[in-house]
Amino acid sequence: MPLQSQQVIGSGKLAVHSLFSRLNEVYAANCMLFGHHDSLAYGRSHLGWRANATHPNNELDFSIDKSDIAFALMDDDGITDAPSLYSWDLLGLEHISQAENIDLTKSTAVLGNGIIVKDLITWVKKVHRSGGVNMFCWHVSNPSNNATKGKGYGDTSNPKTIREIVTSKSSTQTKFNIWLKKAANFFLSLKDDNGLLIPVIFRPFHEMITYDHPQGYFTPFFWWNQISMKPNRSTPQNFKDLWMHTQNKLISFGATNLLYAFCVNDFFIDGATGQMFNNLQNLIPNSNSFDILSYDCYQRLNQKTQISQHPHSNSTALNNTHYDTLNFINRAIQQSNEIERMAIQLQKLPAITEIGASYFYDNPNWWTTTLQPIINTSQIAFLSTWRNPYFKEDGQNSVSDKSDYYSPYYNPTGSDLSDWDVNFVNDFIDFYTTNERVLFLNELNNPTL
Repeated sequence: MPLQSQQVIGSGKLAVHSLFSRLNEVYAANCMLFGHHDSLAYGRSHLGWRANATHPNNELDFSIDKSDIAFALMDDDGITDAPSLYSWDLLGLEHISQAENIDLTKSTAVLGNGIIVKDLITWVKKVHRSGGVNMFCWHVSNPSNNATKGKGYGDTSNPKTIREIVTSKSSTQTKFNIWLKKAANFFLSLKDDNGLLIPVIFRPFHEMITYDHPQGYFTPFFWWNQISMKPNRSTPQNFKDLWMHTQNKLISFGATNLLYAFCVNDFFIDGATGQMFNNLQNLIPNSNSFDILSYDCYQRLNQKTQISQHPHSNSTALNNTHYDTLNFINRAIQQSNEIERMAIQLQKLPAITEIGASYFYDNPNWWTTTLQPIINTSQIAFLSTWRNPYFKEDGQNSVSDKSDYYSPYYNPTGSDLSDWDVNFVNDFIDFYTTNERVLFLNELNNPTL
């Protein structure tokens, strides 16, 4: 299938095209990479048993450090596999003083997720050296001075933030441009052992949603979701201008090592009825300005949560485990097929940039009974699960609820594993060993692909 990447200029061009060609090769082979968010930064037992763990037989020349997945897949001889794609977040980079100018490879500043900047840069380099792929999102704060609810990435108090950013020489644009320079400086800090820029996937303004649905199904949850045709709001064209402004600024600052992913939010197709709730064609920017078309998709905890996310689910019976599993599978399949159809039309690569269930105790066989059917009927270049927040060994929560994790973890002593956790790990291992289409790091580095 002839696919093409967006046209960029600068020293990162060859690296970007090389990464795109590699992903395209995986996609053309009807395979997909397996990813995990923040996989090296922390894990479920980061403050417990793994704090002193070592990897005795590192054949990949790759520090698996705190990767839950790598430890879950380790055999008795210490041989392991690891994710082939690593997702990261620039959360809070905009608030680091002088991040647009300082040497970030030496920065001990801490991002909003607790990750030290210089450590993140080191991990990105290790992933690249190992043959893996890096991907970034950015939960960037609301830059508008007219925002009133904390001005974080979830501040939706000002419906005109996007319009303000694309208004020439506005105070909001001036502030956002400084933040973009900080992001560019970070991406320019990502260099390999030869001093060449490392290509990465960047999905700014992720989880875009539709606008002005007559039944009000979609409530903006990020400031960049606030798109409407109503008066005195930010319009679809404003958003397209925001996308182009962001990309053009990053390129002008020298950050040419980025593959851009346009990411759509979940629930744009109902799994029970097949009804489509989107106006994506009016939101997608110029096709020369991105390389990957993707969506994020989650199976929610319970009926109340699901209904708040997607009111149409109120008419759909949920099963006894509090999951609308069939709806989720059907929805994900239909969304994957639609994303691939649109990607082929636009000559882009299709992907699932976030997927998972927020509560695995109800379905320890989620990998083989829920994700597997989705993969069986989908052709995408890669998928990625979300993070595994750590918790203290005594069971006290240190980041989020103990149940809120998206990939398996494994403690060799079993001291912090319930029966559900063990079954969940075993099911993941079954998924790993029987699925030839999903590529982990060892398989991605296999030259026979």
